[in-house]
Amino acid sequence: MKHTTILIAAAALLAFVAPGSAQVSGGRIVTVDLNRVFTEYYKTPASSAKLKETAETYNKEQDDLLAGFRKLSDELAKLQEDQEKSEYTDEVRAQKRKLVSDKLTEIKAKEGEIQNYRRSHTELLQQATQRMRSGIIKEIQEVIAKEARDLGYLYVFDKSGTTLNGIPTIVYSQDALDITDDIVKVLNKNAPKPVAPEAPKTDKKETEKK
Repeated sequence: MKHTTILIAAAALLAFVAPGSAQVSGGRIVTVDLNRVFTEYYKTPASSAKLKETAETYNKEQDDLLAGFRKLSDELAKLQEDQEKSEYTDEVRAQKRKLVSDKLTEIKAKEGEIQNYRRSHTELLQQATQRMRSGIIKEIQEVIAKEARDLGYLYVFDKSGTTLNGIPTIVYSQDALDITDDIVKVLNKNAPKPVAPEAPKTDKKETEKK
């Protein structure tokens, strides 16, 4: 969100704005804190919770794969310990070595499976996160654009943005020109109402005794 802005105008434009005024011909200049809007939009924590649930599912599946790998490693250790017993004939010893070789191949395949799982599911989670952020940002931008059209704003600057040098995009702005609260209110007007916890049920007989 640091580099997300509704509109980035040349700095020279602000030089023509009269001191103490944020008005130019045709409309007003206002600011919005997109970081705060993104955080306080009710869809953001809901979407984040879904992503967290997905990540936990991936972690559990990965843990299962790792458990399988550890099991194979234990089996390999036993085979290696067993293969060189002095009481074995050369033929039996050769068979044992073959079992060790097969187990090593199985372990290598499991390692590849785990690596592929980590890589592919990390990418899936990153893509899901990007889709979520892009979708929410698009909705926020659409609401801001509508408010700007309806109320005649000429420019809407993101006061939470920074330049490539880490310098705030908006050096100073009056609080009266900030429309963050208005945007959050519009975005959250259809937020589902929180479900009230059920009151604990009282035992009728105990109540009568009292």
